[in-house]
Amino acid sequence: MKLRYLLQNTDIKCPEGLNETNITGISYDSRKIQKGNLFICLKGRFTDGHIYAGDAAFRGAAAVIAEKELPLPGTPLFIVEDSRKALAQIAANYYGYSNRYISLFGVTGTNGKTTVSYLIKSGLEAWGKSCGLTGTISYKVGAKEYEAERTTPESLDLQKIFFELKAQGIGYCVMEVSSHALKLGRVRDLQFDYSVFTNLSIDHMDFHKDSEEYYQTKKKLFLQTKRAGIINIDDSSGRRLFEELRTEKIHARSFSLISSEADYFGEVKEMDEKGARLAFRFRGRDVTEIESSLPGRFSLYNILAAAACLHSAGVPAEAVSAGIALIKGVPGRFESVKNNRDIPVIVDFAHTPDALESVLITAAEMIKGRLICVFGCGGDRDRSKRAIMGKVAGRYSDYCIVTSDNPRTESQQQIAADIEEGLYETGCNYEVIEDRRKAIKRALSLYKKGDLILIAGKGHENYQIIGGAKNYFSDKDTVLELIKEEEGARGEN
Repeated sequence: MKLRYLLQNTDIKCPEGLNETNITGISYDSRKIQKGNLFICLKGRFTDGHIYAGDAAFRGAAAVIAEKELPLPGTPLFIVEDSRKALAQIAANYYGYSNRYISLFGVTGTNGKTTVSYLIKSGLEAWGKSCGLTGTISYKVGAKEYEAERTTPESLDLQKIFFELKAQGIGYCVMEVSSHALKLGRVRDLQFDYSVFTNLSIDHMDFHKDSEEYYQTKKKLFLQTKRAGIINIDDSSGRRLFEELRTEKIHARSFSLISSEADYFGEVKEMDEKGARLAFRFRGRDVTEIESSLPGRFSLYNILAAAACLHSAGVPAEAVSAGIALIKGVPGRFESVKNNRDIPVIVDFAHTPDALESVLITAAEMIKGRLICVFGCGGDRDRSKRAIMGKVAGRYSDYCIVTSDNPRTESQQQIAADIEEGLYETGCNYEVIEDRRKAIKRALSLYKKGDLILIAGKGHENYQIIGGAKNYFSDKDTVLELIKEEEGARGEN
């Protein structure tokens, strides 16, 4: 694409001598630059793309966009106030505004985004609509599935996904929209047809100035929503959001498991460890009955959120109930690890106090014996939630093993000490085992019939970041490997 077309609708003036420059691709990663590409310098949390502009030029970049002057002799340099804003517009130009051909469904909130996204996608497909998905676990584009580098891709990567969806004739996409993406402008200029608010609790206080900024950042999604925002009014922040959107005359619909006055009300008919059945109503009228094998009260909110969104989008009642029933589980979300010893082991992504409390309550309701909890907290992240998570774990567990999560560059001893501040207050028996594999092995050795082991924090993740190294590690695979090793040792005896 010619540079002059690529820079349309941006604040960048293209000199006449460069108008016909052919741009062969765009990247914000200098390692991916090929001859003729455009390199855009982005500032991240831990690095700055401006540092790598020279490397991009060396690799053959046709031009560089940056927020400051850089010594790049021979390579055209364009200075902008906000390079992320420029990237969003340039990406849309390059991929032909493919997002305009896609009906976008956005899901935001502290917890539940992934499960709600899977449920909405399943409901749309039960209606006969092909649907893409971007989220924490992976990006799904037709038959292709890409590893997720972040919950919400950068604007350039999103436009590429939309382009692929359009090329395959896929007209719908469900997106998990993180507060990071909203604050950094990754979804800048996108218009969502429907958006869902699940809940808001303490998280990302290492990234946001305070909880008010966190809330206001989440609210941005609903200011970019054309048709309706679907809001959980049983959550205090959700109720505030719903009332503010109505005051600002932005169309919003409420959902609740408590108030029958909400637009969407879910009356729980049955609920046990095998799932739930609820009557789904819209403004007092029965829509359908929904059955799901997803356990726990937190799952009911996810189910209701998805059902409300689907119904608002015009999905027939039978497709709503069928799509939700088809989802038997989501990777790393209260996922049971089937094993040869029939030890009840659950892995879950819970890494906030509210999420951990929800899964612990659900797990406790399923057992007659002890609840053994293995968990940790991430390093180089919000320290304020660690003691709270320790208190939550100690309150609902019979035994806790504090271990590493992704300590990154932070001392694991310090992370554990922060957790212990809250855990110690509860009087719960616990121990600290830094090595996560050894911690899981210890939990398995403690198991007695009737107990349940919950391994929290990583869920679907198949890596662990220690120092600067990212190594393969899966809670689920580790459980199965340790049980297999034990069986082998027994066989040798």
